[in-house]
Amino acid sequence: MGASRVGALTATATREVAYPVGRVWQAMATLLPYCSVCDVSAIVDSPGDLRIGTTFRAFRGPAAAEAEAGGADGMPGEIVDWSPQRSVATRLDTGGETVRVSVEMAAASPDTTLVTISVDVRTLSRSRLAAMMTRSSYARMAKSTVEGEIRKLPAHLALLNDHDEH
Repeated sequence: MGASRVGALTATATREVAYPVGRVWQAMATLLPYCSVCDVSAIVDSPGDLRIGTTFRAFRGPAAAEAEAGGADGMPGEIVDWSPQRSVATRLDTGGETVRVSVEMAAASPDTTLVTISVDVRTLSRSRLAAMMTRSSYARMAKSTVEGEIRKLPAHLALLNDHDEH
């Protein structure tokens, strides 16, 4: 029996930050070789500037150098939305599920931005029973991920400020 898609589990949170949209875009629409805020490394596989269709591999921790030297393959990802200074979204495929993280930005005032982060988890399950058993755990995962990402916004913006100073 083939695999079937189970409905998406989505969590969303919004936060206003004291930065203009352009600055938030710079902080959130970047695939860093290593992000100390998230403790995640990324290796971009696609040539050229970031855009829809850009593919990358994500690794927990500062693993990018090891991966480039022939280590683990990482988790495959792709940029699936790229609307400069409005929205960016990535999709990560873990094998058992697909996780889409979307960031939307809107000016709340000239110097503040309303940021909405959504996490959408789509599970791949072999049976209806297995899907029912894991649905609540995936819902918790989506909720905890979006809450963590919204809490990290100020740290991402501070990281960008630190980078500008060097």
